[in-house]
Amino acid sequence: MRHSNSEIWTHLVFSTKEHRAVFDDQMIPVIRKLIAEFISEIPDHQGSFEILADHIHLLIKLPGNMSVNELAEKVQSLISTRLKLEGFRKEVEWEENFHAHSVSVSKLSTEKNLIERQLIKHKDMSLEEELRFLGM
Repeated sequence: MRHSNSEIWTHLVFSTKEHRAVFDDQMIPVIRKLIAEFISEIPDHQGSFEILADHIHLLIKLPGNMSVNELAEKVQSLISTRLKLEGFRKEVEWEENFHAHSVSVSKLSTEKNLIERQLIKHKDMSLEEELRFLGM
């Protein structure tokens, strides 16, 4: 469902099919650049993200013309297309389900810090454990 409120911050977590570790050290910089470009093109140019081998965390002010589902599909499509254009042969398959929750403006810095610590966090906790913790 589309919305008209431009202050809906969303923490979106989407993963590769079966949580396979697909993103390697050559792919991650390409994806990082793409997501930074995507954020720079949305109103207010604000967002934070982290890319791990099997999933991506994205904190973004949801564009008013886009639902959460459309946001997930758009970013996944952009990533898949860019990787093909860059010559990566491995097709990225995405898990059908994703996790998303809204974040209040007062909690943005806490949420951003949580996202920035994902690489450290996932040394001790798998994505599956994190998703169980989130209720998925």
